[in-house]
Amino acid sequence: MRRILDPLEFKVLKLVQSQNLLSKGESVLVALSGGIDSVSLLHVLLRLRDTYRLRVCAAHLNHKLRATADRDEAFVRDLCAKLKVELCVEEIDVAKFCEENKLGIEEGARKLRYQFLEEAKKKLQCDVIALAHNLNDLAETMLHRIVRGTGPLGLVAMKPRFQDKVRPFIYIERSEIEEYAKRRNLSFVEDETNYDIRYTRNYIRHVVIPVLRKINPSVEKALLQLHVSNMLIERHVEQFLRRQRLVRFKDRTIFSSRKLSEFELVELLRNCVKEYGEQLGFEHVQQLFEHAHSPSWRIELAKGLWLEKGFDLFCIEREHHVCTSLKLEKLGPYDFNGWCFELSDRIKSDQYVFVKPPVLVRVRKPGDRIASKKLKDLMIEARIPSFLRDEMPVIEENGIILWVPYVYVDKRLNERLKNDDFLVLNLLEDPLRVILKLRKEEE
Repeated sequence: MRRILDPLEFKVLKLVQSQNLLSKGESVLVALSGGIDSVSLLHVLLRLRDTYRLRVCAAHLNHKLRATADRDEAFVRDLCAKLKVELCVEEIDVAKFCEENKLGIEEGARKLRYQFLEEAKKKLQCDVIALAHNLNDLAETMLHRIVRGTGPLGLVAMKPRFQDKVRPFIYIERSEIEEYAKRRNLSFVEDETNYDIRYTRNYIRHVVIPVLRKINPSVEKALLQLHVSNMLIERHVEQFLRRQRLVRFKDRTIFSSRKLSEFELVELLRNCVKEYGEQLGFEHVQQLFEHAHSPSWRIELAKGLWLEKGFDLFCIEREHHVCTSLKLEKLGPYDFNGWCFELSDRIKSDQYVFVKPPVLVRVRKPGDRIASKKLKDLMIEARIPSFLRDEMPVIEENGIILWVPYVYVDKRLNERLKNDDFLVLNLLEDPLRVILKLRKEEE
């Protein structure tokens, strides 16, 4: 006999189908606090169990923050026993953890909760974790982020599905869930701290949103429109990022800014900086636009992490040691700031020079000149990015500059071709080679 679904259950079913939240035969772990939202979610998934051939389990974390925390645990244990749902329970002293790690209670509890859910998922061998966040939670989170400061993509909070976490209630208002619990005569417990406006989220819920409702009674739905719009922007950015050509060389990430809009440039930078474990702040974006028309500049993003521009190229780099000089005397390989040479008796590269050891490889020095021109001007003419100039190899023999790769080579070296006393200094690998390839691709 086909089961008739409650209107809320049918609404969840449609969301599950449209957002691909669940697959048939999956095992679902419900994060079960014992509150009205998570208890309702558990019952809804149990009602959809036959349709999707689901295995439904639950997990409860006792935070030990309230006198009634043990009551909540006992309620959840009893509920799962009655419903014959497998349950994983753990007790953690959240207050102690937050004190030891210098975290706020909200932040620390959230961190521990997600760690526990991942562990419970493995223990019960589940495929996904179902969270009971609803539309009101989404609105509160978005307002919280707006107040703290965020960009468009920062407002893409609490997606219907993200990795192994699903939120079947995310587009359903809390009032609909309350009505469902009433219709189904569901028992639940209530966290008394939900009314303590000393917590930021509760202050937004009980003070800020009621004020906003005076302006727009459907403020949650208005914020939902913003959420969905920004999800579309996020998808566009993700596609854009996948198409970008990035050059990663040791402590650097380099890319071309040609053909990028300001928005694309900021998002690409934000993504690159994140890979270094840092965040691109608003103050950095402001500095970026202040220097927009300068051909070269350098700003510090975090301690030891720099953003530099040279011509049309951007470079994010970790502070690193720079070798200032290196003497080449014997045959074999040499590494000079990522420029890999080999001193050999034969030509092994399209970039080489004939030398007679000992040869000095050094960085440029103030006042370096080649004939009548400053070395700095020659580097600019060769479009060498500023972030490479102070590390580039200058090949010197008896105080005379013979070769600066990609910039200058002494024409008199051709006369050495017939002389067997000379060796070949081959340039096998270098950061500029990949940059030149990147520029060619861009053109």
